[in-house]
Amino acid sequence: MSEQGDWVLIGLDENMARRQGIPARMPVPRGEFEGLADKGLSIDAARKWIKDFLTNSEPGKSGVWRKQNSTLVSQFEAFLDKTPVWERAQKAFGERDYEKAISALKRIVTMDPDDHAARLNLASAQANMGDHPAALKSFQAIRKTFQGDADYHVAVGQVHLAMQKKDAALDEMVLALEAKPDCQPALDAMVQLGVLVPIYENPRDAASLVYVRSDAVLDYLTGQWDAAPRDSAFYLEQLAYHERELRHDVALAAADRAVAGAGEGERVERAHLARIAALRSLGRIDEALAAAEALLKTAPSSSGAWVELAKCLSQAGRGEEVPAAIERALESDPGDLAALSLRFWPSDPADIQKVNAAIPALATFVAAHPDSAGARRSLARAELVAGRIDDALAGFAAAVALAPGDDDLRAEHWSELGKQQRYQEIIADAGKLSDLSKRDWKLRWNEAEAYAALGKNIEARAAFSAINFDESLHVDVRRRAKRAVKTMDETPPVVT
Repeated sequence: MSEQGDWVLIGLDENMARRQGIPARMPVPRGEFEGLADKGLSIDAARKWIKDFLTNSEPGKSGVWRKQNSTLVSQFEAFLDKTPVWERAQKAFGERDYEKAISALKRIVTMDPDDHAARLNLASAQANMGDHPAALKSFQAIRKTFQGDADYHVAVGQVHLAMQKKDAALDEMVLALEAKPDCQPALDAMVQLGVLVPIYENPRDAASLVYVRSDAVLDYLTGQWDAAPRDSAFYLEQLAYHERELRHDVALAAADRAVAGAGEGERVERAHLARIAALRSLGRIDEALAAAEALLKTAPSSSGAWVELAKCLSQAGRGEEVPAAIERALESDPGDLAALSLRFWPSDPADIQKVNAAIPALATFVAAHPDSAGARRSLARAELVAGRIDDALAGFAAAVALAPGDDDLRAEHWSELGKQQRYQEIIADAGKLSDLSKRDWKLRWNEAEAYAALGKNIEARAAFSAINFDESLHVDVRRRAKRAVKTMDETPPVVT
């Protein structure tokens, strides 16, 4: 540091100066010097002070001082000369005109080779243009300057990813996480690479999100589960969550624990069925078949167990035994949707022609079981596929009348009403329910969407907010509700 009258010339860390594209020595007004440590040095302040110093200070106006410090003066002048070129580059970036941005940034690099901020932006622009080899070369030229900067390593890693160099990309993401363990872009990239898996230890708690090696998820969760006593309800929630995420090994482990602690009733049957399904999904067909047969010995009237047996038999190559198992399932519960699908629906449920051909037999079955809400629901679904919208909606309404307490069924009905923009019918049906806040979240979601579609933003916002603040729900559902509220707040009201 040296003093020049009303000015102080300070020396900056050379690496930091290159990162910001500013001279390594900087004139600072004496009155600003003491507060510099707290305020930091902005680019705008640096430009203002350098211009003022060269124009108005005694050293800046002295020919002798300028001659003695010609290199420094040249750096100051080059820094000021870059300003309009930087402005052009920033404007081009804002307009996504990366070709113009590259042209301006190359000009800056020519004017000041030590401006590594310009080189960094040049690499970014080249990457955006799809010129990944050039971007990588530009990034590598400033590696020493930005080594240890998480954002830099992520940017380089993304270029490697674009070039299909996954090992090199992984190395960069590791360096980014070493520099900043919570670097979200690096974590996301590691997920994309299949190295990490995002896991909610508690699906209802956003703060429980962790990232676990993809080949060690079960080991990690086993350690977490063993750390404290857990009841069957906990493991049932875990298996439902991991089933949805297709982590069948984890679902199997959770099901085993749920079976051990569930006792009797629906809870233990749910756990057994999930265990069989997980074994099937893992290709352990013999074990799954044995488990299904064992469950049927203790629960011969379980339609779910017969369905699982049918699926196991099919995967085991014993297709001739499947129809009998399906019939037993439907005898136990004519409304079992999975059994109905296996019995009446084609293998491709989106094949309109085949679904339409299946409707008569399904309708005959429904007529033979007029009290079965599930059978009526399956027929309504088939009518939807066939494009018979009015018949389908009438069918859903009939099914709801047969099972008014089935929230999942009613939610499907409301969802289909919403697709047909029959929002008022949703609101009217919601008004018949005594306390919607205690019903399935999907009903509340459909109600909120109906209010929003009808322009009743106050009611819609209240409904979405209630879902967002319901701590009993999965965190992803609550986040969706929060985004819905935010979208409503950002969308201007429609003037009519």
